[in-house]
Amino acid sequence: MGLKKPQLLALVGALVVIVLLLMAPRTPAGKQAAKVPTMDPGQAKTQEAIALVNGQDPMRGIMMLREILEEDPNNVEAHWHLGLFSIQSGQYDKALVRFRKVLELDSVNFPDAWFYIGNMYLRADSTERAIESLKKYRTLTQDSSVLAEVDRLLGELENVK
Repeated sequence: MGLKKPQLLALVGALVVIVLLLMAPRTPAGKQAAKVPTMDPGQAKTQEAIALVNGQDPMRGIMMLREILEEDPNNVEAHWHLGLFSIQSGQYDKALVRFRKVLELDSVNFPDAWFYIGNMYLRADSTERAIESLKKYRTLTQDSSVLAEVDRLLGELENVK
């Protein structure tokens, strides 16, 4: 059973809000973030590639991330960012593959991958899988505002089933 246009618009709107909440800074006001340890050359190259994608040479950045994965197929950061960039470019099937790989490599440090997988399933009209993924994500996040939005989205999805 497919979603009707108003329901789909509401779900997409909720997804946008959740993504914005996920991207918001999480350091409380007045507190400094912990000192960042020195990056190894692989991390530095990954950060450079991300900056290129977000800057004026996106294709060069994507190519750098692919090169990183050729050198180190288990580079979770590269898979993560390629997944995010796949979403931005509308390549949802590729994003799903990337986020599954992220969870395979490091599900502890990348619980948000469950959220994105749920969204990719939702876009593919696989409501049951979307619900399963979002429920898993719900058990892994501590952010109350994100939890509220996920609960609302799950409620809408379960009512549509």
